[in-house]
Amino acid sequence: MKIATKIAIFVLVLLIMVMPAIACGEPGTTSTATKPKIRLADAPTVLDMSWELSASFERLDAASEGFSNKDMGLGRDVSEVELFLSEEPYQMVFAYFTIIESQVERAAGDALIRDEEQIESMVLEGLRMGAVEEGVELADAEVEVSYPKVGDLAVLGSGTVSAYGVSMGYDMCIFKSNKVYVFIMSVYLPGKSVSLAPLAIGIEQRIGMFSQ
Repeated sequence: MKIATKIAIFVLVLLIMVMPAIACGEPGTTSTATKPKIRLADAPTVLDMSWELSASFERLDAASEGFSNKDMGLGRDVSEVELFLSEEPYQMVFAYFTIIESQVERAAGDALIRDEEQIESMVLEGLRMGAVEEGVELADAEVEVSYPKVGDLAVLGSGTVSAYGVSMGYDMCIFKSNKVYVFIMSVYLPGKSVSLAPLAIGIEQRIGMFSQ
């Protein structure tokens, strides 16, 4: 299991390098003013996926595990990370979000998200480039792009990657709800795994508790 964890962390770090480049969208409808305005500090509530995950998942302290915003180099415009782990069957899931006010940035990001071929190319190239920087040889990296019906716009990339002689499955999802852009990532051993779509739907519902 130690080698699986090592590979999982490695793949997640590579995915983090890819996702910010495609994190934009267009504005949606404005929520009612009676709701509190969403803030990055609301991440523990918004990203609490324990409501959707099975009992095998444990919510971990991301900072203690080396997955804090600072550890990941996400920046002050991104929330802290919420991290969940299932040891059996093995799967690691984490999420964070940002709030993008610029309509120009959202419009540019929308065009990219809708370009399936470009998304696939960016993910694979990002994985390969990250592996080179880490001095690791990736084998058989692949990705399949789909567009789940979540939020105003969503993209899901799923695939497998091999390193250190171990094959891991990975999923990465970006969806937007008005000005909020959520990133969810998962790494798991091949076999049974939790889909990201229900997790995204749950997060979207909690975003609805706030105004933007």
